[in-house]
Amino acid sequence: MIRAPIKFVMPPSLKEAAELLARAGLDGRVVGGGSILVTSMSAGLDHPKVVIDPARLGLDQVVEIKGGALIGARATYAALLKSQVIRDRLPLLHAMISEVTGGPGLWNLATLGGSSCYANPASDGPACLVALRARFHLYSIYGERIVEARDFFQGAFKTARASNEILTHIFVSSEETLPRVAYSKLKHAGSSWPMVTAACQLSVMEEDAYLRLAVGGLAERPVFAEWKVTHSADLPMANDLATAILAKVEHGWSDELADGEYRLKAAKSVVTRVLQNVLENR
Repeated sequence: MIRAPIKFVMPPSLKEAAELLARAGLDGRVVGGGSILVTSMSAGLDHPKVVIDPARLGLDQVVEIKGGALIGARATYAALLKSQVIRDRLPLLHAMISEVTGGPGLWNLATLGGSSCYANPASDGPACLVALRARFHLYSIYGERIVEARDFFQGAFKTARASNEILTHIFVSSEETLPRVAYSKLKHAGSSWPMVTAACQLSVMEEDAYLRLAVGGLAERPVFAEWKVTHSADLPMANDLATAILAKVEHGWSDELADGEYRLKAAKSVVTRVLQNVLENR
């Protein structure tokens, strides 16, 4: 139950939504699916005075464009799972969404955009979007700006989105040659947040192959590594690559699910698994 009075607005245009958010300042919030914001407000953990619902702004679609796909900030996980564009063009994103914890009640409510803005280090989306080199489209009264995923996630529950900005879309590029992909995670139970996630993609472009790997839950922001190799070169063993990326983290991130030391130890097997799945299918 939300005990504090709020002003709930469904603006008819993006311009009006940005103006409302600018006037609200730090007291304004933009609701995605509501699975996080409404729960926080009900628990008394968040006390906004103005809540803006962008339901009338047409931000719930997945649109295929040249070079990739634009994913609306309000597109639910259920809609993303049904999207033929994502299934056919973005296999790593499809693999990640297929593993999101929750039943139909969550999948039909929660959004990738909302989860990204919440930036829980242990959620599924951040590492996958970093591995895909996604770009976040943010809109305010000053216009639009685009932020790379590696710069968007700045820390635990912290992003590059300013308080007066609305996330409108996430752009994910696709390739003519479908990449080899793998996604894996470790969690306590089927209904719990992940402790560690790993997203890996091997892309072939002309004479070169690019192996991209991002690990979530291990640190406050996704840990990313990229290797460029020629077709004739042999990539190092999966175990060696896993050791290399984990060496980037000095202290693991701790929360109520697991402490940093445990996460560092557990991550080795998760990361090695996705690397093996990608490299063995090469």
